[in-house]
Amino acid sequence: MHHSKKNKILISILVLLLSGCGYRAQGTCDNTGMAFVAIPLIPEDDDGVLRNALARAISETGRYRYSSESATYELLIKFENNYTDTIGYEWDVNAATGAEVKRLYPDEGRKTVVVLVTLQDSKTKEKVLEPFKVSVQANYDFVNPVALKDIEFRDFMGREQTTLQYSLGQLDSEEGARSEVSGPLFQDLANRIAEILVRAPSYKRVRNADQAI
Repeated sequence: MHHSKKNKILISILVLLLSGCGYRAQGTCDNTGMAFVAIPLIPEDDDGVLRNALARAISETGRYRYSSESATYELLIKFENNYTDTIGYEWDVNAATGAEVKRLYPDEGRKTVVVLVTLQDSKTKEKVLEPFKVSVQANYDFVNPVALKDIEFRDFMGREQTTLQYSLGQLDSEEGARSEVSGPLFQDLANRIAEILVRAPSYKRVRNADQAI
C-alpha cells in the first residue's frame, strides 16, 4: 500500500509537469515551462525591425521564449498586404512666391500591413496553431517640401532652420514620415501577434473537430 500511494503521487507530479507545457510535445519546454521559438528571416522586413520586435514580444508572454537556434517551433510571417493611402490634403503653394494655389497637395497618409502568421514544428513542419492573419494601421503627417512656412523656422539666434532635420514624422517629407512610422507600426504588429499566440487554439484540436463534423 505504501509503494502504491507513492507511485500515485509521482504520477500526479508528472501529469502536472506535462500539463504546464499545454499541448506541446516532449522536450519543448525549458525549466520555466516556456517553449523555444525561432523566427526565420521575414521577407519585406529588410532591416529586421519586425523580427526584433517579435523576439521581444513573444519572450514577454511567459509562454514562449525566442531562440536563434535549437528551437522546437518556427514562427513564420508572410506579408499579404503592405501599402499606403493618402487620407489628407492641404492647399499647394507656388515654389517661387510661397503663395497658395488652388491645387491640393497630400499631407497625411495611412500605412496598412496585413500578415499571415504560422507556428510550426521545426522538424516535421507540421502546424502547431491554426494560422491566423493580423492587420495593423498607422496614420502619419508630412509636409510639402516647397512650402517654406511648413519646413523652416528661425531659432533663438535668428537663424533660419529646416524642420525636416528635427522631425519625428509630422514635419518630415512623405517618404521620411512613412519610414518613421514603420517602427511603431511593426512594434504594434508584434505585440498583437504575441497576444494571439497565447490564446490561439491548437491546430490539431481544430482539425480534429472539423473532421468530426
